[in-house]
Amino acid sequence: MKLEHRIEALLLAADEPLSVERLRGLLGEVGAAEIHTAIAELDAHYTERGIRLTQVSGGWQFRTAPECRDQVHRLWQTRPPKLSRSMLETLAIIAYRQPATRAEIEDLRGVSVSSSILAGLQERGWIKVLGRKEVPGRPHLYGTGKAFLVDFGLSSLSALPEIAQLMDEEESFTADEQDNTPEQQETTQAPEDAEQTRQEA
Repeated sequence: MKLEHRIEALLLAADEPLSVERLRGLLGEVGAAEIHTAIAELDAHYTERGIRLTQVSGGWQFRTAPECRDQVHRLWQTRPPKLSRSMLETLAIIAYRQPATRAEIEDLRGVSVSSSILAGLQERGWIKVLGRKEVPGRPHLYGTGKAFLVDFGLSSLSALPEIAQLMDEEESFTADEQDNTPEQQETTQAPEDAEQTRQEA
């Protein structure tokens, strides 16, 4: 069987992105260059299909094509979970400033961060404790977890948008909020990729 077909089977069966090193371990005596070539061939094959080969979290994973989003949502008949603005702000600070302590997050936000927010982000695997800061009290240091890259469709942290771009989007969002209800202002939907991360074989 061709190498790209074996890789295709592994990626379809996996429940998480597979790195080149992980694929090498699963495939045996196969070099990294061969795997990269096979992945490029698979990527080209799936370019115009209902599923796409996507690089996320340092690995590769099959995901449904963005153009099929509405159909996939109708299939599952679910809505992405809504996240509070406080939770999203906390996540953004950790993503851009990591490692960060709770006090540092609160200083940047200007308000306290509840334990439930940090617990909720940890439950989703979006943040994790990286260690403790060597200062009095030795507070926890928070950083992003692997699920953060997977659910937000990022190949690595370097793929995060520039701060200036986020500020422009924030200004636009604030202007649009004026016509929304208080309830709508408080929450926003989680990334849709978290609802349709991979296509089962």
